[in-house]
Amino acid sequence: MAELGIFKLYMLVMVRFGGMMVSAPILGARNFPAVAKIGLTALFALLLTPVLAPLKADLPEDALEYALMAAGELLVGISIGFVMTLVFAAVQVGGQIMDLQTGFGMMNVFNPAFESQFPIFGFFLFIVAVLYLLVTGGHRDMIRALAATYDHIPPGGFVARRELMWEVGTWGRHMFVDGLMISAPVATAMVLAYATLGLLNRAIPQMHLFVIGFPITIAAGLFVTALSLGVYAELFDGMFERMFEDVGTLIRGMG
Repeated sequence: MAELGIFKLYMLVMVRFGGMMVSAPILGARNFPAVAKIGLTALFALLLTPVLAPLKADLPEDALEYALMAAGELLVGISIGFVMTLVFAAVQVGGQIMDLQTGFGMMNVFNPAFESQFPIFGFFLFIVAVLYLLVTGGHRDMIRALAATYDHIPPGGFVARRELMWEVGTWGRHMFVDGLMISAPVATAMVLAYATLGLLNRAIPQMHLFVIGFPITIAAGLFVTALSLGVYAELFDGMFERMFEDVGTLIRGMG
């Protein structure tokens, strides 16, 4: 019977990790093989289960109660992955604004990580953000954050609080604010470029503004983006730091 209890606990840990593996950025990417996700989930659960604190009560014998407990574990993992995904959604918003300003808005590229169409600047900044997260060890911090949930939310201890759900909803505003901050350098340059082109058109009416406008705005957008990479690195650092702070708040609120 003891072996059965350990196996049931192992499955609950695996479900919680699985929830994050299907919803978190990078780890939950669509082009990340499903077999690898399952293998990593099983490995993480195998490493974590033996070091968990003893449960205050035995796991339920009833199948329905156990299924409800597993559903709560799944929600914990998915919720954490959702909060982490908001950062990359902000990158997509910023890229969309930059594309509309520079003239790239008429075309998109396929992002295999999300299996959806991405704006060109958004896809470029997405790659930069992923590389920055990997270089700074953010993928390891994501796993540590989920492992730390057991300090506040033991297996079966998930609680859905209305106040917490409302606060998580308000975090969505950061997505739009960060998106505007990401697009600010290029958007500012485009305002100046369009103003200059407007003055040139008034001074030289014979100039075909539509013909030369797109090459100028595209070149200016690429140039300003290249100059702003250092700014984006600092911005991504602040965004990821706040992301882990929000994850910590979420964990404490669900416990």
